[in-house]
Amino acid sequence: MNASTSALDELLRTRRLIVCVGPGGVGKTTSSAAMALRAARMGRRALVLTIDPAKRLADALGLDGLDDEVRRVPGVEQLPPLLANVAVGSLDAAMLDTKASYDALLTRITDAVSRERIFGNRAYQAFSRTMARSHAYVAMERLLHAVEEGRWDLIVLDTPPTRSALDILDAPERLARFLDERVVQWFLRGQGGDAKGDDADDASEDGTRGIGGRAALKLLSVVVGAELVAELVGFFSVLAHLRQGFRERATRTSALLTSPSTAFVLTAAPMPSGLADAGNLLDGLIERRIPLSLLLFNRAFTTEPHAELGADERGTAFDVEPLHPPRDARHADLGPALDELLSRLSEVRRAAHAENQADLRRMRAFHALSPSGTPALMLPRATREIHDVRDLAELLAAPRPLDAGL
Repeated sequence: MNASTSALDELLRTRRLIVCVGPGGVGKTTSSAAMALRAARMGRRALVLTIDPAKRLADALGLDGLDDEVRRVPGVEQLPPLLANVAVGSLDAAMLDTKASYDALLTRITDAVSRERIFGNRAYQAFSRTMARSHAYVAMERLLHAVEEGRWDLIVLDTPPTRSALDILDAPERLARFLDERVVQWFLRGQGGDAKGDDADDASEDGTRGIGGRAALKLLSVVVGAELVAELVGFFSVLAHLRQGFRERATRTSALLTSPSTAFVLTAAPMPSGLADAGNLLDGLIERRIPLSLLLFNRAFTTEPHAELGADERGTAFDVEPLHPPRDARHADLGPALDELLSRLSEVRRAAHAENQADLRRMRAFHALSPSGTPALMLPRATREIHDVRDLAELLAAPRPLDAGL
């Protein structure tokens, strides 16, 4: 095991949940899967649950596809273990499917009669398939269920890019507040709902608020149709009936996200636009008092090509004084042409070195904005596509600490 992976490996060995956040287009989904794979090679039963998956991830994991059903990733047991005297564990993968996850949630928490009412409800079908924030909420429900199942030692959650990741963190409490909003309760009272609970005292003694609600619903029925209004009321009625359970699970989810057994990893890349998005996300985590456990800079530098390196090694970064390839005396007649080629190659190498140094300065400036003591690792730019779990295993084979430089 490479010493430079110690900060990451400590998380993979000791935490129960790792939440991976970051901008789009920085390889976050792939690095999330690589983390789960590395944990499996350390003997843990790992699950990577992806909410915003790269389409090629299933191929890299050797799967026909990914959906809400948990699937075992093949070939992991054939990889070498990373800890002495510890056998390779297992790796499972799943992709959030909003509709399937909502159906599974309601199957768990409702009786058969309520389930039949809501599954055929058009408002529910629209809510469970298309609304962005309903997607964020069920992602947290799906995560909580996976954690409380107890089947895995470690779950790595791959979140959507930047703003959507913050929506997911806020979603449980937001839905609980939504079900308590006066407009929802007023809406239900207008249909003759009991509106019992915390909001019961909002109704006036003479029932004028209920009368106003019924009048508003009649007007709405004229505009959109009585059938649709009835389905909308039915949808809200079921949700309101279940709101205490939603509150309780929101509390458990919040406790899970702030638990010492949970780690947040921010994946970024040194492009200026990507770092700006990552900065917004970092600010959001700090605002929510969520501690950051690791900064992972992907595609952080370009390495020298070395054909003789092993699978778990990485070439050095381009040097400030590039070495010319040796001139072959047998081809002296190519002197001018070879000199021109060497000159062009030197320019390419110097440009790669300059880019590496500029990226290093940007990463260090960003790291200075993060909470003091946050470890930061760099991964090189990939030289080939990821086609299987062996390629995926190489991704985290030899990261470099940011403070060590290139």
